Amino acid sequence: MRALHARMVVFFLCVSVAATADASSLLPVRKAGHWQLTTVAATFGMKTLDACISASDPIVTGIGDKNCTASDVRIMGDERYVDVICRTDLGRETISTVLTGDYKTWYRAMSKITFDPPQNGVAHLGVTVDGKYMGSKCSF
Repeated sequence: MRALHARMVVFFLCVSVAATADASSLLPVRKAGHWQLTTVAATFGMKTLDACISASDPIVTGIGDKNCTASDVRIMGDERYVDVICRTDLGRETISTVLTGDYKTWYRAMSKITFDPPQNGVAHLGVTVDGKYMGSKCSF
C-alpha cells in the first residue's frame, strides 16, 4: 500500500502528461510560472507543493505516454472531460479527469483512477488538484 501511496502522490503532484495531437489541442494551457499545487486524496490526505510550470507542460496525467491512450476531450460549459487508459506491469489504469478554471490564476483537476485488477486492494482512487498561480518567477 505504501508503494501505491508514493506512486499516486508522484503521479498527481507532478501533474505531467504527454498528449496526442487531437486531445492535447483541446486541453487548457496553464500560464507559465510558479504554481502552488494542493493535492487531496483519501489515501494520503492533503499535500501542497510548488511547481515551476511552462506553457508546454501538459495538465492531465498519462496523455501521450507510450503506454497510454486518450479519448477525445469533451467540453461541457466551462469544464473539460478527458479519459486516459494506461497499461502498466500491474494491469490497466483508467484515469478520468474533469478540468475547470481560468488557467491563468487558478484551476482544479478532479480525477478518478480505476485499477484493473485492483492494486494492493485498491480498485479506485480519487484525487483533486487545486492550482494557484503565484507569479512568473520560479525562485524556490
